[in-house]
Amino acid sequence: MNFLNQFSKNKLLKITILMSVICFFGVNIISSNLLKSFRFDMTSNNLFSLTEGTKNLISNLKEPIHLRLFMSSSIVELAPQLSNYANRVESILNAYENISNGKITLEIIDPKPFSDEEDRAVGMGVSAFGGSSSNDPMYFGLAATNSTTGQKNINVFSPDREPFLEYDITRLIAELAQTKKPLIAILDKLGLEANSRVGKPEQQVLAQMKTLFDVQFLEDSQTELPKNTKVLMLINPKYLSDNTMFMIDQWILNGGSTLIFLDPYAETEMGLNPGMPALNPRSDLKKIINAWGIEFDNKKSIADPKFALRTVRNIKGRQVEVSNYPWIQVGNEGMNQKEAVLAQLSSIVLTNAGSFIVKDKEISFEPLLTASQFAGMVDADKAGNPQEDPRKLLKDLKTSNEKIIISGWLRDNLNSAFPEGLKDKKGVTKSIKKSNVLLVGDADMLMDRNWLTKQNLVGQEIATAFANNGDFVLNVVENMIGGSVLSDLRGKGISWRPFLKIAELERKAEEKFLSKEQALAEKLGKMELKIQELTKNNKSEKDVLSPETIKAIEGFKLEMMSTRAELRTVKFNLRSDVENLKSWIMFINIGLLPTLIAALALLIAIRKPKSARNLN
Repeated sequence: MNFLNQFSKNKLLKITILMSVICFFGVNIISSNLLKSFRFDMTSNNLFSLTEGTKNLISNLKEPIHLRLFMSSSIVELAPQLSNYANRVESILNAYENISNGKITLEIIDPKPFSDEEDRAVGMGVSAFGGSSSNDPMYFGLAATNSTTGQKNINVFSPDREPFLEYDITRLIAELAQTKKPLIAILDKLGLEANSRVGKPEQQVLAQMKTLFDVQFLEDSQTELPKNTKVLMLINPKYLSDNTMFMIDQWILNGGSTLIFLDPYAETEMGLNPGMPALNPRSDLKKIINAWGIEFDNKKSIADPKFALRTVRNIKGRQVEVSNYPWIQVGNEGMNQKEAVLAQLSSIVLTNAGSFIVKDKEISFEPLLTASQFAGMVDADKAGNPQEDPRKLLKDLKTSNEKIIISGWLRDNLNSAFPEGLKDKKGVTKSIKKSNVLLVGDADMLMDRNWLTKQNLVGQEIATAFANNGDFVLNVVENMIGGSVLSDLRGKGISWRPFLKIAELERKAEEKFLSKEQALAEKLGKMELKIQELTKNNKSEKDVLSPETIKAIEGFKLEMMSTRAELRTVKFNLRSDVENLKSWIMFINIGLLPTLIAALALLIAIRKPKSARNLN
């Protein structure tokens, strides 16, 4: 205390301020270097933190991954609404690098116009956006490579995908960690493969899967899955032997990812004879799914007056367009938007779909697709009869005002359908790992007719999608290849928020000044045209301008300069209110608030407590 008493209050205040500034910069420098990997996320949705699933995936990486973030430095200036999102992307990618123990390296590249860095971005397939006659294109994407030839991109970090930012990056890393195509095992009782006997081509879903995965079909009597199977897909399963069902049961209980398409009336299933319907178009996997506490009635179809498609039916010899209630188009209203596999999908078309009922209320069954509140269940045979008038189904339609589940994700600990084993085979009776099973109540959705139209153009068949059935299947399979890590990831909140006040000011400014700007621009155009006419209509010999013409042109030029100056002023005023607001926001956030807090802290620090004064 004696030492401090040597200084006056003014000197003490100056020393305190100086030491505070030194401490401020010192703490920042030290923390940025020594505490780089330490993060304290105070956002409500943990926007800047990684989930445990992602951390587990990264800790088990065997393959080094190199991430290249191509982010234009001009993005904050030209697209300020993206600044928070850009900070989050960079922060999240740094988090991946920091916890990877050197397996993930991050390179941040600013692809300035006409630079080598821009050539790298273009060469690696990262897309530019926002280019115009007055602005250079910007880049905000990710290119990732492994140690071989594998490369995966996020061409543009779109704000629409921000809730699934961690999901997209983790999926990209999981795919690059695979050194060869993942194996998908398919047990197909519907007919995705080409059939030359009836002239049926290979279905597009299967063709797309073959380009991305190693697809292997299973025989009906198969009792073992191929080695290194990543996903098991069951399509319209029925007539399965106990040995085959035991194989499926044990695969699922051991955490195997499984995609199951059931159907109460598979309209597209071929019969034994060409052109004839199947004798039994119903799926049957009751023994297994009933053991999970889930029920699927394979004799009832969903009829939905709200989601129904209109189709042409032959009714009493006449072609009539009617609402076909069992044929439904599920849009955003019936999609679980929290699930990444459905993000940015518009619609999925299902025909004669069945429903799932959860009998065991403790089972975790997350709906993905649901019918509307006006839907109900009808007889599947009547719904699937192409000669019937679908409008008659409304007489028997009973609704409960509860949304019927068409598809759902089963993630829980399940019981075996074979608790006693099978003859000389013994297996686990309960899940060793949490299940990763997706149930879908319609197998026909996989067929081309449910989501594609085909046209013949100059001898070549062109397919055009009118629904997202194919995207849905590929999204689910890719998700499942990532295992429970990707299945457990959910959409988080978003850091991107539009500047509503700024947008409102811009709109009002445009309304106020735009008409004047347009009038001045029109006046300028007329004067330029007048000068061109005077020059063109010169009557003097040898193209020498007459003194009258020169005087008129000079007058117009002076007026043009005045008009351009006025136009610049109008354009400046158009942005002045917006720029003033931005400046105030920056001043308050960067200058005023920290200054007030620092001043308050200093005041408290140098003010002597009453008790100390009394002692003196």
